[in-house]
Amino acid sequence: MSKILRSITSGFIRLTARRRMSLQSKYMQEEFCILVDETDCVLGFANKQNCHQVIGDKCLLHRAFSLFLFRRGTTNGNPNGSLELLMQKRSTNKPTFPSLWSNTCCSHPIRNFPDEMVELDAIGVKKAAQRKALHELGIKADFLPLSRINFLGRVLYAATNEPFSQNKFAEHEVDYILVSVLDPVATQNTNTNLLEVNPDEVSDVRWVSLDEFESMEHFSPNYTNLSPTANAYLCKSNITPWLRGLLTSGLLRKLWSWAEASCSDQSQGRFLIEDNFWDRNRIIHLSAKDVQ
Repeated sequence: MSKILRSITSGFIRLTARRRMSLQSKYMQEEFCILVDETDCVLGFANKQNCHQVIGDKCLLHRAFSLFLFRRGTTNGNPNGSLELLMQKRSTNKPTFPSLWSNTCCSHPIRNFPDEMVELDAIGVKKAAQRKALHELGIKADFLPLSRINFLGRVLYAATNEPFSQNKFAEHEVDYILVSVLDPVATQNTNTNLLEVNPDEVSDVRWVSLDEFESMEHFSPNYTNLSPTANAYLCKSNITPWLRGLLTSGLLRKLWSWAEASCSDQSQGRFLIEDNFWDRNRIIHLSAKDVQ
């Protein structure tokens, strides 16, 4: 009987894994990314499969976004602690960068949804972030309204797939940096109402402080244990290359400082200083060394 049960269980696991992989394959074939040049002008469209397929030493340049969702942390019972970033660990089913930790949500505006083509005030990219935050993490628009999604700037980078570079996928993106800080009222109910993780997309989540990132950047031996249930340590080798590039270039700290200043009760002067750093018309190029 035990052998039969093991066989049934094993078969169910294989069937579930195939179903999840078929979903990812479906997205790769049916969702069409926006092809752009290095000034972010639209050139055309290609499905995700063709967008991420390596041609020569790179893949097609396309538009993307990286969403950073923060909440006010609690330090020694004080609800006004430093901001914490919601991180996700990408599912093992993802064809690109599986099992790596990343920022809250990273994906693409797609032609399938015409509203995501709107460029004014980066509205299209913000709507794509709303859609994917709901799809991957179950975060409803009530918690992530467009009015609380802030476009800071764009980075351009290229990176080969990790940890399975042999499958010929890569990234080559003009990546919109989007920052949002949860409304304090929403934060009070974060554990029960905010997240409903989609296992096809995300295998784990964790709120992380800037101190934990700083420890990682300086290769502290006390790596951060990202999961209360598993040995998942935060180090440069197991985060996505775009997040690694933002960390190495110093841009992660700058966007974190912007988020802190945006919800600070202190003078408007600090926010203006932080905001002036971000040129919404500029595209910052991350080097190969930055993303390694």
